[in-house]
Amino acid sequence: MDLRKKVSWPIDPEIWKRPLVVLCILLAAVLFNFFLGSASATVSITFLGAAREVGGSCHLVTAGKTRFLVDCGSLGKAGKEGLPEDPASLSFVLLTHAHSDHCGLIPELYELGFDGEVFCTEATSEIIPIMWRMGRSFSKEKVSKASFDESIEKISAVPFDTIIEKNAVSFRFRRAGHLLGAAFIEIWIADDPDTVKVVFSGDLGSGASLLIPPLEYCSGADFVIMESTYGSTVRDSVKGGGKDPASVGAGTGASNIFRHDEFAGAVGETLKNGGDVLIPAFTLGRTQEVIAALDLYHSNGTIPAGTLVYTDSPTAKKISDIYRSREEDLSGWARRFYSGRILHSNRLREVKSRTSMKVHERSHEPAIFISSSGDLDHANSPRHLMKMFDDPRNLVCIVGWQPPWSVGNRIVSGKDPVLIKYSMGRKHNREWISPLLQAMKVSSFSAHADQEGLVRWLSSISGVRKVFLVHGEYENSRALAVRIEDELGIDTGIPRRGETAVLARGAAKDLLNRSLGKQNRMNKADGNQISDRQADEER
Repeated sequence: MDLRKKVSWPIDPEIWKRPLVVLCILLAAVLFNFFLGSASATVSITFLGAAREVGGSCHLVTAGKTRFLVDCGSLGKAGKEGLPEDPASLSFVLLTHAHSDHCGLIPELYELGFDGEVFCTEATSEIIPIMWRMGRSFSKEKVSKASFDESIEKISAVPFDTIIEKNAVSFRFRRAGHLLGAAFIEIWIADDPDTVKVVFSGDLGSGASLLIPPLEYCSGADFVIMESTYGSTVRDSVKGGGKDPASVGAGTGASNIFRHDEFAGAVGETLKNGGDVLIPAFTLGRTQEVIAALDLYHSNGTIPAGTLVYTDSPTAKKISDIYRSREEDLSGWARRFYSGRILHSNRLREVKSRTSMKVHERSHEPAIFISSSGDLDHANSPRHLMKMFDDPRNLVCIVGWQPPWSVGNRIVSGKDPVLIKYSMGRKHNREWISPLLQAMKVSSFSAHADQEGLVRWLSSISGVRKVFLVHGEYENSRALAVRIEDELGIDTGIPRRGETAVLARGAAKDLLNRSLGKQNRMNKADGNQISDRQADEER
């Protein structure tokens, strides 16, 4: 049979000779693309910061006409040049947490024409205005007051585990265990007929926090953008010690609660020998964790009873007050140990710097000074160092990551002499010193997951097509990438700054539907029903 005789062209070929008809068809195609194109457009991510470096986290997600950022941080090598083109066209910003290297440049967006919302968790929404004001005080190029005020007004707080729908995008914040309010973000992007699910890790916690609940896990995703700060580091397992936690009022069977034994032992020995202790600590997260550790080790006698602890950062005090007011966001151990008085003790003195500095000038019992900055490069900590460096009985504990060029790194590395820059009143000083005090580097306070923790978290996510490693020096990212590909068999990329990755369509729509269904069921549940998180903490 000749099929050509049975099949005819469905449209009269002569119709194409009519210009008006052709014009209408072309116009219809253009209108279809304009109104519906965003739903079926290719999804892409442009890595504007934290690409092969730590700092400046900023990732542009594009899905048709919807453009949004995940984080917009300072401290990156690109600086303001890492901001996206045409900020006015951005739909919104999603923020993982309040550290400056993730949020510090958001006010600049408003200066450049952005007028959308910044979505973040409730605790983060309370912290970031404090961090932005602190950053503004240090910045030589200040945004206008109008833009700065607008950036604060446009903050939109979202409870953990709540799915928000915006344009063709749905997202929710999950606990990252890094610091108060820190989250990883699950994002579902409509890409008809499917949905692409992308997970941004933000900074993932190490599990070492006394105050913050542990990192949650994620059930599935098509693509994961994951930090790699300590991608080549495998920390020694922290050995528990000291008395049983229940005997110091913790009231919990949690293992590893005495993970800071080495730190506390050195502090206690120094104090018993008549020396003072300086703990340079950053204002957000680290100061609060150090206070909690000192309270714990006061309780079991490792640190002498009656030892006064001075903190003299106004910013740290404001952030500590937020920790105190958000008890529901803290760990079960913290709530039980403090019994409703979070970070309160009769030994803690939150004072102005002039008060803490005067302690050095008078006869006093051995004391502990927690002071910013955490790298001894500015603010009050170098002033304390200048009062303590020449006494070998004293101890400085370095409890956070130190840039290679920092005073903290030089001291803990045994450099001599060391240049100290500090201010007294309006006078700026530069002095070379030969440190005689003891110096100790402490890793147990790290708020970042190591290689083991990162791989364990990623391995819990099913269906991952590709991982992009960010927020890490290349050597660290590369070591992590090799392990991921060898052990998990997941294709892994390490993007350069400015590179764009096009995300293929995935089958993540079912994951979104299941999550929405779970949320609806939770909303209908009895208000007295215990949450999954509470149940986990009681186990």
